[in-house]
Amino acid sequence: MNATKLLTTRRALLLCAALTATLTACTTYVEQPRSDYQPPPREVYVPPPAVVVEAPRAQVEVEIRSENDFYEPLRAYGRWEDVSPNGRCWVPARVEADWRPYCNGHWEQTEAGWYWASDEPWAWATYHYGRWDFSPQIGWYWVPQTQWAPAWVSWHRGGGYVGWAPLHPPERIDRRGSIEVDVRTIQPRAYVFVEEKRFLEPVRPRTVVVNNTTIINKTVNITNIKVVNNTVINEGPRTTVIEQASGHTVRPVPVRELRRKSEADVVAKQRIAQPVRDKNVQAPPAPVRREAAPREQTVQGDAQRQRAAERQAQEDALKNAKEKQAQVEADRRAQETQRKAQVEADRRAKELERQTQTEAQRARQKEAQLQADQRAQEASRKAQLEAAQRAQDAQRRSQLEADRRSKVQLEADQRKQQAQLKAQRDAEARAKSEQAAKEKGKRPLTRAQQKKLEEQQQQQQQEQKQQQSPEKSVTAPPPP
Repeated sequence: MNATKLLTTRRALLLCAALTATLTACTTYVEQPRSDYQPPPREVYVPPPAVVVEAPRAQVEVEIRSENDFYEPLRAYGRWEDVSPNGRCWVPARVEADWRPYCNGHWEQTEAGWYWASDEPWAWATYHYGRWDFSPQIGWYWVPQTQWAPAWVSWHRGGGYVGWAPLHPPERIDRRGSIEVDVRTIQPRAYVFVEEKRFLEPVRPRTVVVNNTTIINKTVNITNIKVVNNTVINEGPRTTVIEQASGHTVRPVPVRELRRKSEADVVAKQRIAQPVRDKNVQAPPAPVRREAAPREQTVQGDAQRQRAAERQAQEDALKNAKEKQAQVEADRRAQETQRKAQVEADRRAKELERQTQTEAQRARQKEAQLQADQRAQEASRKAQLEAAQRAQDAQRRSQLEADRRSKVQLEADQRKQQAQLKAQRDAEARAKSEQAAKEKGKRPLTRAQQKKLEEQQQQQQQEQKQQQSPEKSVTAPPPP
């Protein structure tokens, strides 16, 4: 009985082997029958141990490996041109004619110095990498470089003002880890200034002072840029100075947080464009079975992880976009408040200026009226003086004329009296002569007698004149 069962079993095995060889088209062999044959043990499947996969760290900052990484992100906001001797440079588009870099944003204090935060879509790249320069033909253009910094600017301070200007492309790092800055190459037109008390306020083109050599001459260069542990430190004005001038406490903000807000959109685009790289995932050990793990399961797991990473990236981008939108809204409200305050201040200033002008005009009118009254009084007094002077002159002339007439009349009377006296003397002389002639018998006088008679007459005339001279001195009017 046992021999029959054993024979039947061997025949079944041979039939199965032949059938398997036929189906698989493989060369087989016929196992020789053994007396100690045992059926093969049942294969037991042992599942592979669970593989612990470390999720890739969420990318926070933009990865810049070369200058080519800037081409695509900045293409939508400007154009790339070859500018000698700097090579391929970026020129912003759709900006105002008087636009300039580092003139639309605000300053934040960080552990790496003063950080320039701006809402311009290219701010993450052009204000923290590379250098700016100006060309009369194309305006401001940006030279790409791969070293990150909170801000690539040169600082000036003094006279109550703080100013900054973009560094030029030639600036480089020396052996001591400091940035070599030649301020002589920076033109005055590149500097913008704000008052120290307004340094923490939002910076806009209308709130800065541009190309003012008077202010530049009152300030000194305080640029101090160095590299510590591969991190660029741009110190700028001291925090204590800004706090004292503005009256506000400066609270430092981590650079990582500022970069996360500024670079969120670019990071999200990089995540979507590039596949997720699992650098920290170790290959699982081989399962304790002779068959490999199903390939479909591995592919499905990779797809799930990729979808999860993309979903996480989209959620992070959406969250960052919301935060940025909230920040923009807050900045907008702050700007609106500042604008209203500025409008109110301007209105009050204009009202005060108008009142001042009105009061000044009233004062001028009052002064003009007072001057007119003084001139009228002066003219009246002068007219009175002139009238009195004319009256005195007329009276003096009248007196002189009366005196002259009196003198003329007196002289006429004197001449008349003299003529009468002469006529009387002549008559007396003739009478005497006739009497003498009668006494001498009417003999004519000799020449000697006539001469003697004439001398007597002249002597009598001189005596009469001497007698009349005292009378003239008494009767003559005084000289005018």
